[in-house]
Amino acid sequence: MDKQEIYKIAVNTRQLEIQLFWQRSNYFMVLNTAIAVGFFSLQKASYAPALAALGAAVSLLWFFINLGGKYWQSRWEEAAARIERECCPDAKLFAASPEFIKEEVSRSLSVGEHKGFQKWLDKQILKKPSVSYQMTVLSFFFMVFWGSALVIFIATK
Repeated sequence: MDKQEIYKIAVNTRQLEIQLFWQRSNYFMVLNTAIAVGFFSLQKASYAPALAALGAAVSLLWFFINLGGKYWQSRWEEAAARIERECCPDAKLFAASPEFIKEEVSRSLSVGEHKGFQKWLDKQILKKPSVSYQMTVLSFFFMVFWGSALVIFIATK
C-alpha cells in the first residue's frame, strides 16, 4: 500500500468518526428529550426520581461517549496530517498551520461587503469554535440538569 492510499484511509476514517460522533449525539439527544417529556408530563410524582436518575445516567454516558469520539477523531486527524506531510507536503489540508488556515477562512469570509451583524458573525467564525466541543458541553449540561432535577425533587419531598 502506498502513502496516498494510507492517507485516503486516514481521511476516510476521520470522516467516519465524525459521522459516528453526530449519530451517537443525535441518539442521546432524542433519548434525553424522551426522558424529559416523561419527566415533565408525569401524573404521579413517584416516578420523577427514577426518570431524573435515568436522565443523569444517560447524559453521563453521552458525555463520555462524546469524549471518546473526539479522541478517535483527533487521532485520525493527526494521522492524516502526518501522512500528508510525508506524501504531499504542498496540500496544506490537515497539515496546514493554524495561521494558514485562518488566512484562508478570512479570505473566504471577506468576499462581499459584510456589515453589522454579519461582520460580527465573521469575527466569531474566525475564533474557530469547536463543534464537537460544544456538543460535549451540551451533554455535560444535560448531566448537570438531570442531577439538579433529582436533588431538587428529593429535597422538596
